[in-house]
Amino acid sequence: MEERQQADARAVVRWMEANRGSAGFAEALSRLVSFACAEWLRRGLGVPVPPAEALSRVALARLPDVPVSRWLESPEEHQAEIADFCAKSKSGPLPEALQGDLPGELDLRGVKCPLNAARSRLVMAGFPPGRELSILLDEGSPIENVPGALVADGCRIVSREKNADFWKISVVKPADK
Repeated sequence: MEERQQADARAVVRWMEANRGSAGFAEALSRLVSFACAEWLRRGLGVPVPPAEALSRVALARLPDVPVSRWLESPEEHQAEIADFCAKSKSGPLPEALQGDLPGELDLRGVKCPLNAARSRLVMAGFPPGRELSILLDEGSPIENVPGALVADGCRIVSREKNADFWKISVVKPADK
């Protein structure tokens, strides 16, 4: 099994080396990650999961070894990690954090602007329509910018709640998105 993973990783690296610098390379890396997430979940759960939803699930699980949100902020910088993940996702076990229901909370406290808006958009892109997601945000620009970015994407802000030193917003993606 280990030999197969290494061969798969080498194949992904060869593809990356051949396409590095070409137009659309970063987007292709992002799609590669989302399809690897979908395959990983399909194998582990036994049901097909659309790539955007799979990516959302993996991002929400906050797996320390699979920081897809960070990878997709600058995919070209994380090519080696992406290649390794793509190889491992073909045969590696599905973590327990991905075996249950889709988490309903995204904690973006401590994530700087505009990365918090990018991460919230990434998760909402694959989040099931009609389902509510709670997003935790710091005071200041995050609570000012993230809701606006989500509304611009067609999401609806259901509530905003001020806690001690952070905000909790509830967001719903409409069924027609």
